[in-house]
Amino acid sequence: MWEIPEHFPVWSGALATAGDVVFYGTMDGWFKAVDARSGKELWRFKTSSGVIGQPISYRGPDGQQYVAVLAGVGGWAGAIVSANLDPRDGTAALGFVNAMRDLRQATTAGGMLYVFALPGAGSR
Repeated sequence: MWEIPEHFPVWSGALATAGDVVFYGTMDGWFKAVDARSGKELWRFKTSSGVIGQPISYRGPDGQQYVAVLAGVGGWAGAIVSANLDPRDGTAALGFVNAMRDLRQATTAGGMLYVFALPGAGSR
């Protein structure tokens, strides 16, 4: 139906809600919400590191609906940042260094859990 071009591969996976909103994160640290039917960006938030964690949604004990995601680039895809690998060694991290050569200029290492309350999804 639609696609969204990103500079780096998307490793976060996607979360689709019953309200037709899709959440996903990017390796350069953006957590985004898009319309499930059109792909139009509805919202985005810059995290402190690349997003490779899968977003989740849950209803809190207060009845509020939340979306959470762990940001913190790592694994093979983010090894050039998290393990401080030499970008001149294209074989490092099973070749991901070659594919992600400019990731260091786009994000930093680190890890943080972000939790967002969904508007209009309060206690019932």
